[in-house]
Amino acid sequence: MSKKLLIAAIIAAISITASTAGSAKEFIYGSWVSAKHGVNKAGLAPMFKAVEEETNGAVKWKLLAGGQVVSARSTLAGIRDRIVDAGLVIPVFTRKDLKTNNVVFDMQAFGDDPVAVAGASTEVVMLYCPECLKEYKKNKTVFLGGYGVTPFQVTCKDDLRKLSDFKGKKIRAVGAGKRWVNGMGAVPVAMPPTEAVTAMQRGAVDCVLASISWLRSYGYIDVVKTFVEFNTGFPRAVCVFCINRGSWDSMTDSQKRVMWKHMPGVSARSTIIGYIDEDVKVKKLAMAKGIEFVKGGDDFKKRMVAHKISELKAIPKSMKKLGVKNPEKLINKFLEIYPEWEKLAMAAHNDVDKFSAALNSRIYSKIDPTKW
Repeated sequence: MSKKLLIAAIIAAISITASTAGSAKEFIYGSWVSAKHGVNKAGLAPMFKAVEEETNGAVKWKLLAGGQVVSARSTLAGIRDRIVDAGLVIPVFTRKDLKTNNVVFDMQAFGDDPVAVAGASTEVVMLYCPECLKEYKKNKTVFLGGYGVTPFQVTCKDDLRKLSDFKGKKIRAVGAGKRWVNGMGAVPVAMPPTEAVTAMQRGAVDCVLASISWLRSYGYIDVVKTFVEFNTGFPRAVCVFCINRGSWDSMTDSQKRVMWKHMPGVSARSTIIGYIDEDVKVKKLAMAKGIEFVKGGDDFKKRMVAHKISELKAIPKSMKKLGVKNPEKLINKFLEIYPEWEKLAMAAHNDVDKFSAALNSRIYSKIDPTKW
């Protein structure tokens, strides 16, 4: 066991002992992104405060952010082993453990609206994919909610604009994003977003596929020169709040209901405030620092048309190779309900309360959290 994990295990043991000794329980949410990241600041912080108040201090959450105890790759294992009680899990970083979940994750090229994508993918995982939930169960983990990110676009340390400019360039990408990068004639390099700034500085990568907000949240704003505004696709079926089974079961039924009530809000705020609104703010900041934003042209559009067609074959092929028996079922379910979520997203018009209400109506109201 590494020194970091040993320290984390000691912290967790102290927390568990303390919560056993008294009526109050303090749970640890381990986050590999910074405390100022939109998910932590906008999504989780208000929920932590509300839960503590509504349980009269019986349930308290402590955020350990910035990779203090878990990394992007180790979060699922950290939750499983109760090094932390909960955390942010990205399926692609635990591809073998979350095989079926990666079917939805890899639907990156389909759907342009972050709100609709977040709603549809969360609904698929929680209501239509028992295999997805079983994968979390096998890792002693409970999926409590997802969220949406904004479109991944190409940002680079050099002045690159046309599709042909990217030939042979090294671009940070994971999951289905690697196939998009290959189609650009570039070379995909897989790594967590937290590692890409150093990689660009050292010349290990030339560009990253990223949301605009990542310029600030991961520090790309200090190293990139251009940002090509074209939706190359973006991930989904991420778990914004995965919790250890023992931690979840240690709560009373009423405490679980309080947590459950606030999950749609976590998803809605993380998506709208943490990403959509943050993109607008960060773009202004980036432009003031001299980063140039250019629109992707017809060369990008033509590549995307061909990419979507090829993805309908590539995703099932990739997932079956991974061991998923019927990936087409989940692909079709997502494509079936996405238009319904597009209408809900249009009606919500990036309103947190309306999106939260839609999540509750379509998903959370249909599930008994005491039996989840």
